[in-house]
Amino acid sequence: MDEIRLQKFLANNGVCSRRKAEAYILNGDVKVNGMVVDTLGAKVVPGKDEIIFKGKKIENNTDKKVYILLNKPIGYVTTTKDQFNRDTVLDLVKVKEKVLPVGRLDMYTSGAIILSNDGEFIYQITHPKHEIEKTYNVTLKGKISKEDVEALQNGVEIEDYISRKGKS
Repeated sequence: MDEIRLQKFLANNGVCSRRKAEAYILNGDVKVNGMVVDTLGAKVVPGKDEIIFKGKKIENNTDKKVYILLNKPIGYVTTTKDQFNRDTVLDLVKVKEKVLPVGRLDMYTSGAIILSNDGEFIYQITHPKHEIEKTYNVTLKGKISKEDVEALQNGVEIEDYISRKGKS
């Protein structure tokens, strides 16, 4: 098997995103063949090299890809572990493979979200450079102005819209 970057190996095996893997590597949380790797650019051979992340051996599970389409209910956070011990989307599924959420939905939002252990797929869908357009259907409570309806019909950049409305 060919060599790949360590952060890609971690992402492909459902440990975390590539960016988060880079932070873990720089923090010294990853060992390869018994040696701490704390610089970026290290390469590994999946299935041959032993990779330990925070004391746990990471198996090369890239052969079995898992894709779950989940209808996330309101009240669950879209993360793997929550600092406030709130329920996460991973609490809703029971699979032995370590899956990650593909994208985000707010805690007070319901809707379809994908969970997967396929790091390459997650990267292709979520990285901004791939410019994957997302469409959201929104139901609002309360009154909305005619100006707001027109702006939403024409499409808005959320950050621009919020700053124009003077909200944060």
